[in-house]
Amino acid sequence: MHKKTKKKDFMKRYFLTIVAAVCVCSLNAKEPNPNTDWFSKAGYGVFVHYLQELQNNPDQLHSLGQKSSWDECVNAFDVDLFADQMKQAGAGYVVFTTHQRTQFLIAPNATFDRLTGYKPGEACSHRDLIAELADALEKRGIPLMLYWTGNGPSSDPKASQALGFETPVTAKWAEIWGSVVAEYGKRYGDRIKGWWVDGCYFKHGNLKWTDDTLGILAKALKEGNPKRIIALNPGVELAPYSIHEDYIAGEMNSFEALPESRFLEGRQWHILSFLGPSLVGNYLAAGWGRPGVNYSLKDFVNYLGMVNAQGGVVSIDVMLYRDGRIDFSQLEFLKRLRPALKQWHDNSAPMPSGNMAYRKPAKLLNIAGQHSLKPNGGSGGDFQAWRGLDGNPATAAMASGEWAWCYQVDLLNSIPVSRVKVNFGHRGYATHCELLVSSDCKEWKRVGGFTDGTGKPFDCDFEKTNARYVRVKSLKPDGPDQKGYQMSVAELEVYD
Repeated sequence: MHKKTKKKDFMKRYFLTIVAAVCVCSLNAKEPNPNTDWFSKAGYGVFVHYLQELQNNPDQLHSLGQKSSWDECVNAFDVDLFADQMKQAGAGYVVFTTHQRTQFLIAPNATFDRLTGYKPGEACSHRDLIAELADALEKRGIPLMLYWTGNGPSSDPKASQALGFETPVTAKWAEIWGSVVAEYGKRYGDRIKGWWVDGCYFKHGNLKWTDDTLGILAKALKEGNPKRIIALNPGVELAPYSIHEDYIAGEMNSFEALPESRFLEGRQWHILSFLGPSLVGNYLAAGWGRPGVNYSLKDFVNYLGMVNAQGGVVSIDVMLYRDGRIDFSQLEFLKRLRPALKQWHDNSAPMPSGNMAYRKPAKLLNIAGQHSLKPNGGSGGDFQAWRGLDGNPATAAMASGEWAWCYQVDLLNSIPVSRVKVNFGHRGYATHCELLVSSDCKEWKRVGGFTDGTGKPFDCDFEKTNARYVRVKSLKPDGPDQKGYQMSVAELEVYD
């Protein structure tokens, strides 16, 4: 082949590669949806599981020891009692499950009955619990959102076979299952403000959803209300997933992550986790729908305030009983949140005065800054990253899993910085430490450090530098001459 032809073919392939890469980036790009404005302003809401295997299972506390037909179970739910509690809890919205894996839905659905062969009341309740919830909550100024799934009644052979469910999911399945949820969307219109959709996995399990199949489902989810916001859950992670989602599903096993801004690649930042304890007996288990409170009010308000300050949203899962009551201890906790959160915002002046790192997002990272580390004691422990910026010298951030680690703070904007003070916690300090700053989290400048530390505060002055990120690196945490054991950061202070 002629050299010019070879070169032309190479340039053609190169051009097509670049175009393909740009197209992929375009597909992943998304403009922020203003329909999420109300969601951001709500700040936080309550998430509940109301399911056949919980509220109608005498082996579970949720059932109050009762078992009946699903129709009778749904009839036993006291909507006004539930709505009154949500008002007392200061819920900015409520997310309520419609079903999960089974054939039992909380409202009539003629499409589901026709496709599956179930009679009204056998699978879908006669009572329209969705409509009653929407009305009762609306009277109290609380928007209703609903939980749906991408795998339908996968645990029920009759419904699954009738609906044509198979894995990986197909476009045909998305259309059929979408027609079921579309009936609800058309019926309730703008009374349903959003959906949180589980089981949309593309890399977990064998469902293998794609943006094409998710697009079919997303269209059905917005039937009757194009302003309805949706989240599509890829699994336990907090990251953008599909071009069709308006907010991040954000399923996590603890309230720990912090947003750097309201939107994450165009999606509204949102986290969903549980208020109850994750420790059951002598083993760790997800605390979804469990009674009790796993956080102190002060810590939770501090976390919630920092999320809301960046425009992020927090959904709090609590335990729901068969009759519509939620766990008493959780209700009492939630009732105190709004007043405490207002006080938190009223006391938002930096501590100490002028400290630009106060209440900013922070991370526990490995020594190279390449991946995150869990806090010492686990996610439910006392050493989360934000504790090093909460203005309280009695608390501290401390990583686990790796002795050498670094603490990183995002100041949210690139600003002139000329002084950083690191106050170490009583649990440990760095023997050898390095201090770095960066404007883009890529190029880092060393501005100070020390050797043979004794745990005293490290106060570092340097030439004024524009920086958005600050890192404290513990370089010698486990050598033979280590005096400080492992670094913990009680308070990081940054000044111009």
